[in-house]
Amino acid sequence: VDSSVVVKEKPNFAVSNALAKDSSQSVTVTRRTTTKGGDGEITTAAAVVTTLKFSEPPEARIPNTQWRIYVFSSTKKGDDDDPIATWHISKQSAYLFGRDEHICDIPLVHHPSTSKQHAVLQYRFVDNQYCKPYILDLESTNGTFVNQIRIDPARYYELKRGDVLRFGSSAREYVLLTEHSKQDRLF
Repeated sequence: VDSSVVVKEKPNFAVSNALAKDSSQSVTVTRRTTTKGGDGEITTAAAVVTTLKFSEPPEARIPNTQWRIYVFSSTKKGDDDDPIATWHISKQSAYLFGRDEHICDIPLVHHPSTSKQHAVLQYRFVDNQYCKPYILDLESTNGTFVNQIRIDPARYYELKRGDVLRFGSSAREYVLLTEHSKQDRLF
């Protein structure tokens, strides 16, 4: 037997479950429940581990631009065009949209057609000079729409100032603007 011969291991393409074991993709949330009974109120707490459906890419950055999302209801009729909510979205590199208000940064609890983890707005540093916003649909059941066009799941789409996001079959519209958009008459 020649000891100088090295036997190479053949590639193994089986599922490794490495993503499921990655603790950086799990969030532990303590949920408190209060029930009223004959002896008064009883509060119970339960820790729930939720696995996030995405992980941030290496080019994730916190933006320098002061981005905001203005939420409008398209079912609201009348002269009052004020947003029903405003989200300042420049303090972290990603914002999770979804129905699970315990882990999502921007809750979509108003409509049953949205998923628990529906989509993520991710800021990415591209071309070594710009930090741009992107949207990623997290394989939601009813889809994510940018300017009334349904986007493909699990694919980043670059967003621009003035883009309108919609989630599932909800009538709410999420308009992406900057702090100076009002002065620029885009709002």
